[in-house]
Amino acid sequence: MDQVGGALPTLLPGDILLGTTRFTDSHVFGLVDYTVFGAMLLASSLIGIYFAFCATRKQDNTAEYLMGGKTMGVFPVSMSLIASYISGISLLGLPAEMYTYGTQYYLIVLAEAFVSLTMATVYLPVFFKLQITSSYEYLNLRFNKTVRLLGSCLFLVKMLLYMPIVIYVPALAFSQVTGADLHVITPIVCVVCIFYTTLGGLRAVVWTDTLQTVLMVLGVLAVLILGTISVGGVGVVFSRAAATDRLEFFNMDPDPTVRHTFWTVVLGNYFNWLASCAVNQAMVQRCLSMPTLARANLTVMILVIGIFLLVSMSCYTGLLIFATFHDCDPVSARVISKADQLLPFYVMELAGAVPGLPGVFMSGVFSAALSSMSTSLNSMTGVIWEDLVRPHLKRPVSEQRASQVLKLLVVAIGAVCVGLVFLVERMGAALVQASKMMSGITAGTLLGVFSLGMFFPWANSQGALAGGLVSFVLVAWISIGTQTAMARGDIRFQGKPVSLQGCSAGVFSLNKTQLVSPSDNHAVFPLYRLSYLWYTALGAISAIAVGLLVSFLTGPTDPSTVSRDLLAPVVHNLVPSAAAAASPPATPEEHRRAKDRGKKNGRAAQETHF
Repeated sequence: MDQVGGALPTLLPGDILLGTTRFTDSHVFGLVDYTVFGAMLLASSLIGIYFAFCATRKQDNTAEYLMGGKTMGVFPVSMSLIASYISGISLLGLPAEMYTYGTQYYLIVLAEAFVSLTMATVYLPVFFKLQITSSYEYLNLRFNKTVRLLGSCLFLVKMLLYMPIVIYVPALAFSQVTGADLHVITPIVCVVCIFYTTLGGLRAVVWTDTLQTVLMVLGVLAVLILGTISVGGVGVVFSRAAATDRLEFFNMDPDPTVRHTFWTVVLGNYFNWLASCAVNQAMVQRCLSMPTLARANLTVMILVIGIFLLVSMSCYTGLLIFATFHDCDPVSARVISKADQLLPFYVMELAGAVPGLPGVFMSGVFSAALSSMSTSLNSMTGVIWEDLVRPHLKRPVSEQRASQVLKLLVVAIGAVCVGLVFLVERMGAALVQASKMMSGITAGTLLGVFSLGMFFPWANSQGALAGGLVSFVLVAWISIGTQTAMARGDIRFQGKPVSLQGCSAGVFSLNKTQLVSPSDNHAVFPLYRLSYLWYTALGAISAIAVGLLVSFLTGPTDPSTVSRDLLAPVVHNLVPSAAAAASPPATPEEHRRAKDRGKKNGRAAQETHF
């Protein structure tokens, strides 16, 4: 980094300069911290052992292993969803985002509220009516096996891109506070998670998530309260943020290439969250583990409240860290190498006040990561079994044998994800942006294909397949091209001002915006400059547009042959012919017959037209 106004002082590992005095960071991950952290890992493992061997409902059949017997309670499922969607990426990435770029991203909470209403009224009623194990079974009922296979594969690709980031985050934090090798920590995290997920199935995942949600909240609250007291109160936090223009909520710039504006964060992130929740196997699988739709919707409402609280606390923590280091930025001073390490570094600075705080904090971060990983393992296993393995079996297998196969799948997927972690640390983007960019490659495509089937009864299987493929290729091209440009340094983003004035007796400051001109990015291909929060929306819209075009060119489906169960409730009154279709729940065989009739009628209509 360029030096501005003079040479930076020589800093030793673990040293930080505040004011004009050097304070040596003597706080280490001590016995109390290791005890707290070890207790969390042990408790998670014991929950898996309990549901495998001691619980009244053993995990010896696929329905129990994948769906919890569809008798799960509201509280544990709600806690599981909160823990799954507030991963270590959020706990570390959101504070770093607020510190570096300001508070505009906080408005994602508005998008999440609207997504919950959309889920409850549009998507969940369809899945609940069909009572399917894999959400991608819907694509087979609505279209055909090929579209189902496309959806399943895209989901698996999405999770394989996402899970390594989830694993990398706590390993990075743990390495920061203990000095342990990141690549030694990673397998340990995964082995514990694979262990209890393999043994206990969905019930173990849900109840370990509940424990981990509590630890996550305790860890964030401890840091938030102690930090606020040490910096001098809430007023100091917000005044220092306001002085550097970090309090920004209504940047109404309509330019889609601006990284974060009101429109990208609220509208763009609406599509991101809709894809992550409404048609995501992990979400659908948990909601369908509830006995009724009303309870499933209640679970979603609790999820929104939980996410709002945790996101708010994480964002405030970012402002708190800036208030503490407002005159000596640890990244610019080379005390830490990445902004994503700010929170672990800050926790170690607070550790002198409360012994065991680093242990509580790391338990919270690891809990967030373990819950996200276990959810992903469980949902990926369900998709592989239901969509890729079971349909191709020549003869039925016993429930016991099927349960054994599911457990082997969990182990295999976990091992693959460990290997992919080595690629994550080479990504130059911030954690939040990196995760959104990677998931956006498939999220928009899946949302678009599902929405095509639920909202447009005229869409046929050829249209769904073409729309899905075009959408995937388009967004993958943009995402990979953007990340390549970022790795080369062709795309850089303006950060908020930071200072090094307090790092030495000499008075000098560094403003990150001086290191890169905003016009530097304009030489890059225009689509590569598109804000990453628009990726999912672009993918969904392109999948629907291409899907409808191809459907009408190849002969649209007769709406009267599409079962009412396969369409979103809001469409029933808009398409009378569809609303009059089969009212009682149709069997898969009845759905297939209806589709065959629709294809014949569509071809006849096309021949008459021409």
